[in-house]
Amino acid sequence: MALFGKKNNNNDDNNDQPDFGPESFSPKKAKAFFAHAVTSHQSENYEYAMQMWLKGLQWDPSSMDGLHGFLKSAEVFSVSNKKGVSKETKSVVSAKGPIGKYSGALLDFGLKRMDTGTAIKVTSAAAALGLNEPVKLLGEHALKLALNDPKQKKDMFVKLLEAFAAAGSYKLAAVAGENACRMDPSDADLQHQVRNMLAQSTMTSGGYDDKESGGFRKNIRDADKQLQLEQEDSVAKTDSTKDSMVIRTQQEHEQRPDDIPTLEKYAKALITRGKGTDELKAMTLLNQAYKQTNSFRFRKQAGEINLMRMRRALDKLRTAAQANPTDTEAQEKLAKATEQFNKQHTDELKLQVEHYPTDLSLKYKLGKIQFERGDYDGAIEQFQQAQSDPKIRRDVLNLMGKSFLALGGWEDAAITTFGQALDGITDENSELGMDIRYGLMEALMAKAQKDNDASAAQEADKIAAGIAIQQFSYRDVREKREQIKAMLTELKA
Repeated sequence: MALFGKKNNNNDDNNDQPDFGPESFSPKKAKAFFAHAVTSHQSENYEYAMQMWLKGLQWDPSSMDGLHGFLKSAEVFSVSNKKGVSKETKSVVSAKGPIGKYSGALLDFGLKRMDTGTAIKVTSAAAALGLNEPVKLLGEHALKLALNDPKQKKDMFVKLLEAFAAAGSYKLAAVAGENACRMDPSDADLQHQVRNMLAQSTMTSGGYDDKESGGFRKNIRDADKQLQLEQEDSVAKTDSTKDSMVIRTQQEHEQRPDDIPTLEKYAKALITRGKGTDELKAMTLLNQAYKQTNSFRFRKQAGEINLMRMRRALDKLRTAAQANPTDTEAQEKLAKATEQFNKQHTDELKLQVEHYPTDLSLKYKLGKIQFERGDYDGAIEQFQQAQSDPKIRRDVLNLMGKSFLALGGWEDAAITTFGQALDGITDENSELGMDIRYGLMEALMAKAQKDNDASAAQEADKIAAGIAIQQFSYRDVREKREQIKAMLTELKA
């Protein structure tokens, strides 16, 4: 049961710590600590920023801004400081009770983001406080870790099931429960619980548990509403259907201009239709929602629409340039538009990484575009953090190896990184496996040439031969092997 039915803003402003009960929570006091946290983070005093975020969260544990801010400061601190936090920081989370447990678990999680047990512990602590949004954010991360943990245990998924269920995230609860059942198929009670979660998820998403408005029977009776839902869910919508959806959602928005779900539906209808200025209107609406709610997901959607528009314009310029390769003006327009798009894409990804610090896939995307733009230092910084995600680890290490090699003078680091990417790979002859082996070959060639290292050249020759045996026409591997042979002859001489 949530603890946030009641908040009191009339406590003594000199208090810097709540009484750790729902009646003492104060968003006003939390906001003051958050302001100090922002200033400290900007001054690169990340540990003090962490203290301020945590103190603010003790006054308002439900604040998503406070949670995101703490995770951002903790991430930067943990990368630059391997000694851990001071006693002063630990004392901030020394309080007893549910708030103290949540603060302590959050601090541990901030410093050990990729530890499965720590992630599950903070999710459970958030659930105990009825923090539905934090549970979803932290729990999704914990579930991903648990699914990729080589030492999976039934208890991991059971705890996540219970946390998600308490927060009303029934779909995620069912996913966690199904994995728990997979580890213990004999647990009939658990299977029954999972079936309940699946049923609850269906009822919640369909509005069938809405008792006040008539629930399922009302949905059946309301034929017009059913038609609207079918139109909105249709994959292949006709132009007239799209027009009617825009008109209807626009009218609903005009009647309830401050209702965010209605605004979202209107924006979605505009994007789906995509006529004339529809996308620009949708961007305006989403930015308006962002200002009203301070929820970054609206800003993210607006940014993605802008990128989509820029990408379409870029494709047109590329087609024109390809059709007229001698047209200097067309080539210059394409080059300028490409640079503008890449910069905007990079800026958008940086913003997303800033607001979603636990999403390592975003760091990988940012690193990838930085690599493509030749910003190898920036790319390596992102890849070093993203490599902790087991799902994308090999892809990340592959590009990080290429980044080290492109920098020049970092051949040993490139060789080590490519080696890590190949470690434990099940199919060296897959597309990714071949690409990693080719990169390792190039890194060994560069080392052999730079250091006059015959052993590196011999290893490069073995890899080139292996690639050629598997796929003789792979890239320029035959030419590379001839270069290696010539290098070996020269080194022996």
